[in-house]
Amino acid sequence: MALLGILVVFAGVAAVVDRLDDDPTVAAVQSGEVEASGADEPSNGEIDGSFLVSGSSTVFPIVQAQAEVFAENNPGIAIAVEGPGSGDGAQKFCAGEVPIANASRLYKDEELELCAANGVEFIEIRRGIDGITVITSPNNDSIECLSFNDLYALVSEEAVGFDSWAAANALTAEWGGTRFDDLGLEVFGPGEESGTFDSFGEIVIESVAKGETGLDPEAREFVKTIRPDYTASPNDNVIIEGIGASDHPLGWVGFAFALEASEAGAARMLEISKEDGGECVGPTAETIADASFPISRFLYTYVNAEAADTDPAVAAFVDYMLSDEGLAAVAEAGYVDLPAADQTRAFTIWNARLTGTGQWE
Repeated sequence: MALLGILVVFAGVAAVVDRLDDDPTVAAVQSGEVEASGADEPSNGEIDGSFLVSGSSTVFPIVQAQAEVFAENNPGIAIAVEGPGSGDGAQKFCAGEVPIANASRLYKDEELELCAANGVEFIEIRRGIDGITVITSPNNDSIECLSFNDLYALVSEEAVGFDSWAAANALTAEWGGTRFDDLGLEVFGPGEESGTFDSFGEIVIESVAKGETGLDPEAREFVKTIRPDYTASPNDNVIIEGIGASDHPLGWVGFAFALEASEAGAARMLEISKEDGGECVGPTAETIADASFPISRFLYTYVNAEAADTDPAVAAFVDYMLSDEGLAAVAEAGYVDLPAADQTRAFTIWNARLTGTGQWE
């Protein structure tokens, strides 16, 4: 599924409802005829168990906060949370090594195939909304807004070897785009194991390659890949440190990390326009929620369906994630709450134990 489709934030539920209205299980949950699994009533502390949650470093702050509060109320349950990246988490999840994994994108076809090969059925739950935020040093006042075409010229595979902003001018001159100052350029971002890497490439670089930003892919060939010669890390804080230690850097991280770094004076968030000369929009909770910020995307949690049915500790924790108290962690971590209709759909999918991907198309 192309991630550009998820930018229409409020449209995701309608298609699901149309397709699933005839499902008697879903209808029963929506009508209240099936007893809820307890999402409004956190566990009473009488359950024992332990497990690991893996996956996205972007989603990590949300789930870490939820696990800490949940553990206080349920001392018999031990939950460890790690954030090696969406891809690494998917490998563990689809191998049956962890019962819950987080992702800052939908699972890829090869990950779905791995789950199927290992007999891992899953419940796919949308968690919140993020805006991939492009950042630079607070000391770099040479740029305020970048278009998708600008970003292509700076960080696509066509930019391999560019060690100054001005080096991108040869590309932008082809389409009459931005002319950059001759300043040193260091690029920092997540590595290939990260869902943020995948999402950035699909939303930004592939949009340019497909001609969705005003350029003509029939007039010249465009790549769909990110340059490999940049400083990559699965740890967003390491990316932030690199940005803060450089004079005129460029990087991208999840909104929560960028906002925290901006407020601490460690980074500066840049406005983005999809097309050259288009409206420049900065990342805020409001612009991410209404998808006017061009690099918005949904966040997900995947739950092993067998574990949900057989492990009371796993089920109780997911119940807590979807409780009012648990949901507060999304905004507290710096991300954006789902629209009410999407949250209702997430609750329905979990209670009905609907398995497989595609529930949010």
